[in-house]
Amino acid sequence: MAKSTTQNIRQIITKRFNGFFVIMLGAFGLLLFFLFKVVFVDGPTLKADASSKYLKERSIEAVRGNIYASDGSLLATSLPKYRLGMDFSVFKTSKMRDVFKKNMRPLAEHLSAFYKDRTADEYYYKLKSGFEQRKPYVLINMRLLDFQERKTVLTFPVFKLHPKNPIKTGVVFDKVNVRYAPFGQTAYRTVGYMKDKVRVGLEGAFDKELAGVPGHGIFEKMDKNMWRPLDGNKEILPQRGLDLHTTLDVDIQDIVELALMKSLDAYKGNYATAIVMETSTGEIKAISNLMKNEKSPTGYSEFVNYAIEVSENDPGSVFKLPAMMAMLEESHMPLTATVTTGGKYTVYNKTMTDSHDYGTLTAQGVIEHSSNIGTIKLMQRVFGSKPSKWYDYLKSFHMLDPLDFQIKPVTGKPNFNVPTKWDALTYMWTSVGYSSNTSPLHLLSFYNAIANNGYWVQPIIVKNATKGNEVVIDYTQTQKRDSKPICSKETLDKIRIMLKGVVESGTGNNLKGTPYGIAGKTGTAQRRVNGNYIKGTYYVSFIGYFPVNNPKYTMLVAMDKPLGSSEGTYARQVTAPVFKDISDHIYARDMKIQRKLTGYLPDSLNNASLHHLIHPLDHSILYANLGFPRIEEDGRWLSFQLNKKEVKNYGVSFAPKKVANVVGMNLRDALFVLENQGLKVRAQGLGFVQSQSIPAGFPIQKNALITIQLH
Repeated sequence: MAKSTTQNIRQIITKRFNGFFVIMLGAFGLLLFFLFKVVFVDGPTLKADASSKYLKERSIEAVRGNIYASDGSLLATSLPKYRLGMDFSVFKTSKMRDVFKKNMRPLAEHLSAFYKDRTADEYYYKLKSGFEQRKPYVLINMRLLDFQERKTVLTFPVFKLHPKNPIKTGVVFDKVNVRYAPFGQTAYRTVGYMKDKVRVGLEGAFDKELAGVPGHGIFEKMDKNMWRPLDGNKEILPQRGLDLHTTLDVDIQDIVELALMKSLDAYKGNYATAIVMETSTGEIKAISNLMKNEKSPTGYSEFVNYAIEVSENDPGSVFKLPAMMAMLEESHMPLTATVTTGGKYTVYNKTMTDSHDYGTLTAQGVIEHSSNIGTIKLMQRVFGSKPSKWYDYLKSFHMLDPLDFQIKPVTGKPNFNVPTKWDALTYMWTSVGYSSNTSPLHLLSFYNAIANNGYWVQPIIVKNATKGNEVVIDYTQTQKRDSKPICSKETLDKIRIMLKGVVESGTGNNLKGTPYGIAGKTGTAQRRVNGNYIKGTYYVSFIGYFPVNNPKYTMLVAMDKPLGSSEGTYARQVTAPVFKDISDHIYARDMKIQRKLTGYLPDSLNNASLHHLIHPLDHSILYANLGFPRIEEDGRWLSFQLNKKEVKNYGVSFAPKKVANVVGMNLRDALFVLENQGLKVRAQGLGFVQSQSIPAGFPIQKNALITIQLH
């Protein structure tokens, strides 16, 4: 019995052991199966997936091309900035690890004092954590450093041990190319920028040329979105973007912006715009669109390029000139032809008014006094039986089609109905600048043709694109120019007489008396908002050219909704004076258009005393053109002193972290220096800086407002 029980127990144990063995054998077999599947079946896929997470072929951004002004001044460039990180895997030997442990606390203190965003303890524990885990990459700080700050960081403990090969000390500088505008807000909207991932201005229009060709390489993922090139991989280097050489003149641009600011301060308009074009070439020398912005250092900013967009506002009386040119071409009407005006004129139940009752006017007087009624009655006389002929003339004047300007506007084609959609009034109302919309640049191009002996030339703002010293694209080769004048010489002579008359005895007679002479036309139109005319509010403009007898520049100035009395918001009071302000300053700086002096200079001028600070980029003007003594060209500013006949030059350096002394500089240079120091600048007056609200040598407080007075 006992023997049988023992045997049963053995059988049970054996049975259980065999069952357990089978289970273990099955589990081991299943484990082998999954191991085989992972290694040989899923292995390649998993390996590729892991590599894709930590190793990846990535695009290498090309350095973006520069944008230059006509004199070679930089309007936009890409500067290298650096983000600081550390690679703790380089500390492999015990000696290197001991050195880092010893310097960890001093390094943390330096980082805290430099960045001023965390305590030394916080930086210490960040360094300690990365060091103990031997992390191949830790981002120390997100703030981008400039080249001088990068040099400063390399003097910190640990980092300074291998200044020629800083990677041995674990320091990692992630390079980022940042777009920088040396002249700050100057021509801001025209030069362009990135906004909501969309580039505008020249940056957008020439993005393909500026962007260059990106390269490719294998990168290793270090931390979140941080990637580092993998050593030893065969990368395809990026090709730098092309440089753009514009027609913009920074001095004229500066003159234009100051004049617009002064006018906006006086009349509180919604915005003001101005364009200066070189008459014979069609080159845009300045283009500005300003509106109030308290956050801007100057108090104004550019948000919309009104100069090239088709305006919602009617052009107003400046459009009477195309109408008069068409009438003169069609009828050969003499300047002495007369028309009765009066204060009101009703036709087809619509009434047109003049600002004054001019009585009987000649054709010349209609333009000089900007008579709506006179223009409409003459249009009835010439085009009453063939109104579509007026449309044909506008086509030939380049007033109805897109200009294909190099900066593409959102709305490029003027809003002007074809004759089949006209009612009986359309041809008359459009002749005085109503019931149609066009861009300021269209109008300027038409007036420029008058100044250019009747030859229309397409506006241009970029002359060429270069790679080094080689011109890759010459945009002047595709610039459109008419081979024939837009009108006969007889008509052109009459139009020019009318435009001179506007200034000498008409609506622009507050511009007469300049040594060079101005010809042009005022324009005042009721503003139109959402298709409805708003009484008592105006869009005002003045378009003209100078010098009157041999035009070099054609210019447009416009302002939307200037405030004041009704007599104080017409073009005569608002935009005509701005035109003169700009033309006076351009004339003063352009030696080629000034009248030549005869006789001898007085001793007071021969013994003149001058003292100015000269921007480094302007040194060559003194050396090459004026023959003054040179100093070593080391990138410093130059103090230029002329006392009687003795000239002294010496380099000037600005103390770091101290407000610079900008007294004696022009506005362009003063803005360049102060804005680069992180200050917000507000300028008052014209000429050279006479005083500054924060004295030179004071410690710089970032974003502090400094006011400079020019005279």
